Amino acid sequence: MMLSIELIFNLALLVALSVISGFIAQRWPQTSRRGLLLQGVLFGSAAIVGMLNPLVLGPGLIFDGRSVMISLCGLFYGPWAAGVAALLTIGARLEMGGTGAFTGVMTTITALVLGLLAHHRLTPNRRSSLAAGELYLFGLVVHLAVLLVMHLTFPPEIAATILKRVGLPIILLYPLATILVGKILVDQAALRASERNYRRLFEVHAAVKMLIDPDTGAIVKANHAAAAFYGWSREQLGEMNIKQINTLPPEQIEEEIKKARASSRVHFEFKHRRADGSIRDVAVFSSKTTMSGRELLHSIIIDITEQKEAEREQQKLRSQLLQARQMEAVGRLAGGVAHEFNNMMTVVLSRAQMAMDHARQNPQLEEDLSEIYKAAERSAGLTRQLLAFARKQLIIPQVLDLNTAVENIKQLLTNLLGEGLELQWHPEPKLWPLKLDPSQIEQLLLNLVENARDAMGETGSVRIATANTTLQPADCAERPWLVPGEYVLLTVGDNGRGMDRETQLKIFDPFFTTKEFGQGPGLGLATVYGIVKQNRGFIDLESEPDRGTTFTVYLPRHHEEEPVNERQSTDH
Repeated sequence: MMLSIELIFNLALLVALSVISGFIAQRWPQTSRRGLLLQGVLFGSAAIVGMLNPLVLGPGLIFDGRSVMISLCGLFYGPWAAGVAALLTIGARLEMGGTGAFTGVMTTITALVLGLLAHHRLTPNRRSSLAAGELYLFGLVVHLAVLLVMHLTFPPEIAATILKRVGLPIILLYPLATILVGKILVDQAALRASERNYRRLFEVHAAVKMLIDPDTGAIVKANHAAAAFYGWSREQLGEMNIKQINTLPPEQIEEEIKKARASSRVHFEFKHRRADGSIRDVAVFSSKTTMSGRELLHSIIIDITEQKEAEREQQKLRSQLLQARQMEAVGRLAGGVAHEFNNMMTVVLSRAQMAMDHARQNPQLEEDLSEIYKAAERSAGLTRQLLAFARKQLIIPQVLDLNTAVENIKQLLTNLLGEGLELQWHPEPKLWPLKLDPSQIEQLLLNLVENARDAMGETGSVRIATANTTLQPADCAERPWLVPGEYVLLTVGDNGRGMDRETQLKIFDPFFTTKEFGQGPGLGLATVYGIVKQNRGFIDLESEPDRGTTFTVYLPRHHEEEPVNERQSTDH
């Protein structure tokens, strides 16, 4: 009866020991010297407590669970912890004295050596996954060795008595105690390993990760990748709220968090603010997780800024391609119609002139014919615009100076603007030469200035400027419609009402106009576009509502070594 009570006491002590050991390992990892020292003190102290309430077989002959404690300490925590535990145990046993003191020291050393041998033969992962059978075998080996030490160190008659009374219980019960305590330690080690792996998976993962409190939006934890991406330290991020990063209004952020919390949506796209003030497009994948009984959102953030920019650029190029195709189709139609219409206008003009010559004596008839002639002239002008737009007009390119070409029609442009509107002229000296038809320069400027005039009220100013420029590949990276090279710039800007983004996308479309009905056909800017493209140039537009509009025309520089064609047709 006494044997059973003492063994039960030591078993309970072992269970309590394993629980406290797990707590210490959680607070102070095995990688820290302090954690190992505390484990050694714990196991050694537990062994001493067991020795204070042992199974007594005679004066100085005591039995307790120290062999289980020391062997398991060596197996799971290594030489530092086991050495401390063994020294404490040996010191206490020597202090207690008695016949079995030497044997007690030797059994402690035996348990220590076997525990350390197992520790060094098994990897950390292997130790944290020991099965019950393996623990039983370990406990059996340890306690067979303990019995052997007793047999060798006690006198034969004492050894025989001891083995008879406690040999079988030790062989049967102590390996079972090793299983019980060992499994608790194994489970705790596996749990700590799992937590370490999870922590490593979260903290050192290449993906940007954050744990967010769905109730408040507070950032509970952020990993190293998050700190590198956002520019705040992990500690700073841990004191922030997701509302300080997400650019959405707070109410909308709360709605999105509710969706993630309800798992009705796991993929989101947001714009996130970084420490330097820059805004990045991000894809966020959120799922619920639990930590220490607390429900959190585990969010993985992926930077998709370049992807979004590429999509926007593709959309822009698709729009430009569609616009070019539309203009080409309308141009072909306009060209065909204009040729036929021009032939008819030639007949009307010639016949009207002849009739006016015959009607000199009839003022009323002459006035009527004059009105017919004026209307025909306007129609002929519209025909010329259609031909220019359709690129079917016969042109005669010449090498010219753009400043001189502007000077030649400057007065015409001033008259076109009328009173109250100012024309500002800013030529750059030593302008590179161009090669194109002078009439096209006139058409281009007249249409741009007329457009500027219509965009202003009764007062305002139009600025015309020229300049030389060289486009490098880097200059064309964000504007793929440009081509590197040397160009002469013609800039026409106004301080009128400007245009919104939607209007800008349509401004070069044929027959698109913001004018009221009857004030023009809407071919002016389409004609400008046709002339510029016909001469291998480009046109750029900058405009904002109520802040004016500026058109910048890029015309390629002419080099003298280029072959000269006296006449060319753009009918293609």
